[in-house]
Order: sequence, then C-alpha cells, then structure tokens
Amino acid sequence: MNPFYLHHRPMQGHDGRRNAREGRWPCVPLGALVECLDARRIPLSRAQRARCPGHVPYHGASGVIGHVDRALFDGPLVLLGEDGAPFLDPARDVAFFHEGPLWAGNHVHVLRPRAGVDGRFVAHALNTVAYDAYVEGATRPKLTRARMNSLPVPCPPPACQRRIARELDGALARIARQLHELSVQAALAREQADAALWHAVQPDGGHPVRLLGSVFDIVGGGTPPTARADCWGGDVPWLTPADLPAGAPVRLRHGARGLSIAGLAACRATLVPPGALVVSTRAPVGRVGMTEVAVSVSQGCKALVPRGGDVALDYAAFLLRAHAPVLRQRAGGSVFAEVDTATLASLELPLPPLPVQRAVARTAWATMARLAAQDAAHAAMVAALHEYRPALRHARVAGLAED
Repeated sequence: MNPFYLHHRPMQGHDGRRNAREGRWPCVPLGALVECLDARRIPLSRAQRARCPGHVPYHGASGVIGHVDRALFDGPLVLLGEDGAPFLDPARDVAFFHEGPLWAGNHVHVLRPRAGVDGRFVAHALNTVAYDAYVEGATRPKLTRARMNSLPVPCPPPACQRRIARELDGALARIARQLHELSVQAALAREQADAALWHAVQPDGGHPVRLLGSVFDIVGGGTPPTARADCWGGDVPWLTPADLPAGAPVRLRHGARGLSIAGLAACRATLVPPGALVVSTRAPVGRVGMTEVAVSVSQGCKALVPRGGDVALDYAAFLLRAHAPVLRQRAGGSVFAEVDTATLASLELPLPPLPVQRAVARTAWATMARLAAQDAAHAAMVAALHEYRPALRHARVAGLAED
C-alpha cells in the first residue's frame, strides 16, 4: 500500500467521489477548459451499427459499445457521460480520454480540450468530481450540458497537467494489471479449493459406496405466487439458492424470506424436518446447508432427509459440497443449468463407519477454514486496490501529492 495514501486519505462526497475543491490548484468551470461538440453527435442503434461494421469506436455513456466504418469526430477528445453513466459509483469511471477517429451517440458529452489543456488530465479530473450535486433523476441520472459546463475542475499549469496525466496513466494501468492478476489467482484458488475439499473428504481404505438416493429421501420445493401478499412474511422458513453459502456448509434456521401457512399450501414446497441437508440444484449449482429447524425450499433447491442413523450430517454435507463440480458438469437445461432428482440420486457416496465420517468431517472443517482465510485475504487486497485507485487519482489531480 502506498504510504502517501495512508497519510493523505481525501474526504469523500456523499456518493463516495471526492471533492475537487480540496487541493492546491485553483478550480475553474469545465466549460472554460473544453469546447462542447454535442451538436455533432448522431445516435445509431445496435441494428444500424451492425449494418456498417468497421474499426472506428462507437462511444456510449460508459465506454465503447461497438465499432462502425466511419467517424464523426477525431481526437483528442474527452468523453463524459450524459445520462445512464455510473455517476454515483466511485469505483467506475464516467469520463474517458480518446485519441483518434470516433463516433459518439447522444448519451455521452463530446468535449474537445482548448489550447493548452491536456485532455488526459481533464478526464482524470472529471473522475474525481462528486456528481450528486450536479446530476438530475433518481433512476437514470443525467448530467445536462449547463450543469456539465459548471463542474469545478482543478487547473494546474499545462506542464503539470501533462506530467500528472502521464503519471496517473502509468499508475492506474499498473493497478488494472494487479486486479487482473488477482482475478486470475481467485479463479485458480477456487479450483484448488474444490480439489482440496475433494481430497479432504475421501476416507482412507475401502468402504462401501452407496447411491445418494438410497441414503436420503430427496424432497423438491416450490414458490408460491409472488403477487399474493398473504403467502409471504410468515414464520415458515423458506430457503433458496441465494440463502446457501458459497463456501463451507453452514447450519441454517431461516432464509431471507419466510412463507405463511397459506404460502406453503399454495406451492409444492413441503416442510422437511431438522437435521436435513439442502443443496442448490439451480443457479448456482452445488451449494449446501444443514437445517436446524423444519424448513421449506424453493424449486431451485432439493432437501435431503436422512433415512437412517448411519450417516453423519456434516460428513454428508461436505461430501455433497465436494461433488459440486461434478453436479455442475451433469447439470442440464436449455434456459439455465439445473440438476434433476435422478441425477442427484445417482451420486455415489463412500459411507465408512460413523467415527471415520466424523474424523473426515473435522478435516474438512479445518480445510475450509484455511481456504476461507485465504479468500478473505484476497478480498481485502482487491478492496484495498479499489479504494486506493480513486484516492490516488484525487490526490494527484488536486495537487495533494505535489512537492
């Protein structure tokens, strides 16, 4: 982590973006730094763009969304979202610098830097503005031309603008590479986690293998009509795939929503007793939970009720979680991936004596705890980079990092 950031965290605006007025450089209205070329914009629909394919970027509110065979503009240009841009999301850019031919639709302001103004610096500066005081509309924020022209932009000398823009381009490119590398590492870590869990739940020695359908009764679920208010908000726990954890199985007492008795009667869901497993069989497949109370499930889950006392619930939960990659491979469906009851029932499960099952479960708990700690450390690194990126940009644009 850059030590400058630790000691110079800039204050945030209401939406998380920084206040451009806090810095060593004087602020001037954006209209004094750029010429607005919006009158020359021509919107093209996706179908129209498809009829004139080419290599010229077509720019929308939040970036390039296609290519066409001719240009309306030629850079250097600054593109600033007009409506539909993520003005209130500090993690996403709303302004972009472009050099070269370009076609722009009517959802993005097209700005040409005036003489002596560095367009790259202006684009960086516009990504530090707190837009909540300038945009209109709650569901689709819009930045009108008049309000855009009044945006306060720090204005250092031209040589400083060029230097700051060059340094920021390099720093942000390095951060982007780091985030990409972390995403690749996360994907590899998920594969390693599946492999580690699979290894952890394999008991030593030869043990009888049973089909899941011979060990558990498999109970499907359902969803009552969403328009019927009397079906919802009751005391009947109702679990969906979203209520199940992505990592280690957990013990569950409720989901995000509950059903009423009328709601339970209005769908195919039935109550299953405590001490059952719940596995997601649809979007996403393979998440597992263990019930501590009687619950019902949606059609995106299956509840597994043990038929006898020869299976330890947490062992079975980890074994089923370890089979998640297998279930995803076997999932069918034309609209979304789904595992049917027959496929789930056909899973082969080794069933050693109970003491061995409990020992295997203890190993699995330790493995998943270690992997969860690794995931948390990875997430913290990603969060730190996402926080550092706008802070660094603000500090450089506002002149807070100047000697």
